[in-house]
Amino acid sequence: DGVRWQEMFGGADPEVMKFLARGAPVEGTSLYRRYWAPTTEERRAKIMPFLWGTLLTQHAWIAGDPAKASHVESSNRFHTSYPGYAEILTGRAHDGVIVDNTKQRVPVPTVLEFVRRELRLPKSAVAVFASWDRFNDIVEHEPDAIVVNAGFAPYASNDAALRELSTAQAEMVAWPDERFDYPTQRFALDYLRREHPRLLYIGLGDTDDYAHDKKYELMLESLHRADRFLAALWTQLQAMPSYRDNTVLIVTTDHGRGNMAEYWDTHNEELTSARNIWLAVAAPGDVRRGELEGGPTLYQHQIAATIAQAFGLDFDRAYPGAGKPIPLPAGAP
Repeated sequence: DGVRWQEMFGGADPEVMKFLARGAPVEGTSLYRRYWAPTTEERRAKIMPFLWGTLLTQHAWIAGDPAKASHVESSNRFHTSYPGYAEILTGRAHDGVIVDNTKQRVPVPTVLEFVRRELRLPKSAVAVFASWDRFNDIVEHEPDAIVVNAGFAPYASNDAALRELSTAQAEMVAWPDERFDYPTQRFALDYLRREHPRLLYIGLGDTDDYAHDKKYELMLESLHRADRFLAALWTQLQAMPSYRDNTVLIVTTDHGRGNMAEYWDTHNEELTSARNIWLAVAAPGDVRRGELEGGPTLYQHQIAATIAQAFGLDFDRAYPGAGKPIPLPAGAP
């Protein structure tokens, strides 16, 4: 949630580090000691070693680095979380209805519901695990259409450690509407092992919350932990025959933030730079690796149709006006 392209492609931002040091030597900060390196490639690898060292070198591509003339943008004008997630999941902006993060049911069916309906899947086959409680309203137009575990919702498990974590999450509260990402990650991995869903959506939020708290180092540490989770998720997928070499993995964000150092923590309608986001994709048969260079601008509203396309479904035909899919090799996960 809310991870800027600057950190994704460049690691710790030297301008933000100088801004936060308030005139003091940057070299004396723990932020510098933990995350500084001379090149952008080294800095980003310090934060996301699995993404840059394994996933993007062997399995996936990523778009959205302006230095490579690669651009990914949101279409909604608000550049905040609910408008961004709604655009991701429905294939269009809803600027006349979803203008901020106010609690309300998503106004149209999402691609998650669409895939379940079109493939006639059981409810358990499409699942969402998310840290922010607003996902209870974002991911499904029809309540109880899919499995949703968001916010501080309990998680039922035969595993004693997971039952304890489910209870403890409500005692480890930093933000009133969002649990830490760790329970979300653990529950999602367990569900993947037990239920073998066809479509799994995971929403992490620590990065955005620490950014709003103006805690840059903790935001970077959260991104580093997200990379560890991505490694665990990929390892688990490759260890399960039903998913190995048969899974499309999409990693993206809901919005960006300000480009200038003093606005690194901010995103809103006035900050048009917050529309600049990024997108990483691993797909069977797709030979592209690493950073895409040049090419047409990709849009957040294309992600829903891209998910549907992975299952051999035409989202735009069912929902005219939705964004067109990003072309991927044929083959359903």
